[in-house]
Amino acid sequence: MTANDGTATPLDAEPAAALGEPVQRVGKGFLALFGFLNFALYLTVMMPALFSLPYKIQLLDPASKAVNLGMVAAVGAVVSLIAGPLAGVLSDRTHSRWGRRRPWMIGGVVVAAAGAMIVAIAPSLPIVLIGWVIVCIGGSGVSAGVTPIVAEKVPESQRGSVGAIAGVATQLAGVLGYTIGGLLTFNALLLFGVPYLVLGIVVLLWACLIPDSSVELPTTTVAQTFRLMVFNPRMHRDFGFLWLGKLLMQIALAFLTTYQLYYLGDRLGFTPEEAGQKLALVGGIGILVTMTFAVVSGTLSDKLRRRRVFVITAAVLAAVGLALMAFASGFGPFFGAVMFILGGAGMFGAVDVAMASDLVPDREQAGRWMTIYNLAATLPTAIAPVFGAFLLTLGSPDGTNYTALFISGAVIAVGTAFTTLAIKGVR
Repeated sequence: MTANDGTATPLDAEPAAALGEPVQRVGKGFLALFGFLNFALYLTVMMPALFSLPYKIQLLDPASKAVNLGMVAAVGAVVSLIAGPLAGVLSDRTHSRWGRRRPWMIGGVVVAAAGAMIVAIAPSLPIVLIGWVIVCIGGSGVSAGVTPIVAEKVPESQRGSVGAIAGVATQLAGVLGYTIGGLLTFNALLLFGVPYLVLGIVVLLWACLIPDSSVELPTTTVAQTFRLMVFNPRMHRDFGFLWLGKLLMQIALAFLTTYQLYYLGDRLGFTPEEAGQKLALVGGIGILVTMTFAVVSGTLSDKLRRRRVFVITAAVLAAVGLALMAFASGFGPFFGAVMFILGGAGMFGAVDVAMASDLVPDREQAGRWMTIYNLAATLPTAIAPVFGAFLLTLGSPDGTNYTALFISGAVIAVGTAFTTLAIKGVR
């Protein structure tokens, strides 16, 4: 199923060959620790995105919460777009006694945790913004160490299953983000600090127990680093369609994750604390849906040697859920819509990462290519808040046009199905 859909460009043609396609199957210990690593990483991503950051911004300025959240999220995303590629490519070329991925993971946790503490105690929006920028810089370092793991260490025959583990861990992190957030509103330091405590523990376990890769690649300049983030989609056609589909799906999902706390307050009338409790309830049940869709689809995609059908189905499920969300008028319809979205998100998370690992054009530089792939998840955090804030104001001076927001999300999600149909290098 692995495909290289084009001839290497001069930037791709770097000396190598210590790493090839992994062939040794990974064991249960690796799988378990990888699941915990993804859970911990995404707890630091999902808890602020879904609850703690919107909650903090609403406390500071309730009247302008949607616009302020969009601004902070967009600035953080732009920072990640710069820091992420730098960290990903430089981690490929890091030479140390700790390997090339560990220093970025450990250092990233320290930096991001410091930024989170600044956000927690911030008395004003500008200080929140400064702290969030630091969080995004540190998070880029951690991601640079984690995102290449599947491509570097997991054989093709296990990638769907490993993707399922990562998908379940990611969704579980989102659900527990609601629950933990709702329980910790009494203490801002705990609200923002607990996720990094969890991540720090898991990263140290990973660093001590899992061997790091070592490949001699040439040093590079900052300018060359950013050039390495650019690829010709005509020469790497399948990877280009994969990237575009990921971008569209993440934009659609980001409309929900960014604004659902405000949706429950503005449309359904819940207080922030009540909304957190409702989201925890929905998420707790949603775990079963997510796990079922992620595990079944990931496992089946390996056994059937099919990827595209699962990604297309995931996009359709998400689109249906977002369309239902657009017209939901009570908690029951909201619950049903979220179940569709979580099912689609679980299936997509399990299979899309496996498909991305199959389509990496150069496994020697997996950090580079998986960082490029990861940009398709980072860009939406800049696009969705800005575009979403605009959609919310269409015909609604108070910024509560959630119908326009979620109908647009449904249309965008459908776009992922069409880009996936265009991929030819995997079945």
